[in-house]
Amino acid sequence: MKDYAARKWVTASELLTTQPCELLYAQAVSDGGEIKDTIIYDGESTTGELIINLQKGKEGNITFSPKEPVKCHRGLYVNIGSSTEGVIILWRNLPRKS
Repeated sequence: MKDYAARKWVTASELLTTQPCELLYAQAVSDGGEIKDTIIYDGESTTGELIINLQKGKEGNITFSPKEPVKCHRGLYVNIGSSTEGVIILWRNLPRKS
């Protein structure tokens, strides 16, 4: 099986996968204002474990590029906050444990 990353441009809060996965990269793009409360969760909704809250006190984009992939055990959910045009996100699904 090939090892590949999935990617998506997310413009509204969305569940990206219910599978265990690794978060590889995220970049929040500002709509011209201050990005606030654009949050990525390990889970299927905002009740999941917070991975990162992307927010910036001034205009501009925010990049999350961890040195090592972030393991998500219960899925991957993105909550789009204020002044966020969208988030480009890359992840890799992992096999489910039997």
